[in-house]
Amino acid sequence: MKQSLRMLALGFLISAVLLLVFDTFFSSSAQAEKSADQKTTAETKDNSGYKKKYEDLLASQELAKSQAAEAQKAVAAKKKAEEEKAKQAANQVKKFTLVIKKGDPSSKAGNELQFAGIIKSGAEFDKFLRSNNYEKYVRDGSYAVDSNMTADQIAKIITHKN
Repeated sequence: MKQSLRMLALGFLISAVLLLVFDTFFSSSAQAEKSADQKTTAETKDNSGYKKKYEDLLASQELAKSQAAEAQKAVAAKKKAEEEKAKQAANQVKKFTLVIKKGDPSSKAGNELQFAGIIKSGAEFDKFLRSNNYEKYVRDGSYAVDSNMTADQIAKIITHKN
């Protein structure tokens, strides 16, 4: 009986060793681990490529944003300069010599003053002349006017009612 127990124990030992060797070298899980290790190194290489591409994409987007912001600032600065230039031109006193010929209606004087930029509306100037009874007294001649004058001042000059 001793001999048979020893043989049984030896059989268990040999089968355990064989199973261990088979599991280590020929098992699908061992091969899966090896292939997983190989894939992991390959993915690491690929991920570094994707990571580089992603960083390049982010950098290009940031560059585009900064360029767009600079372009907007340049446009805003140009617009501001144009507005200041227009403001200076508006603040600049315009001088004009109004020539009224014999028989010209008072509306012609208003239209010429509007065209020269001395007044804003020729029609309103003509209404002003009518409502203040200046229309009948407009005289022919040459008159020096500027954009700082009021409608009343211009009316008094062209009617000789200083």
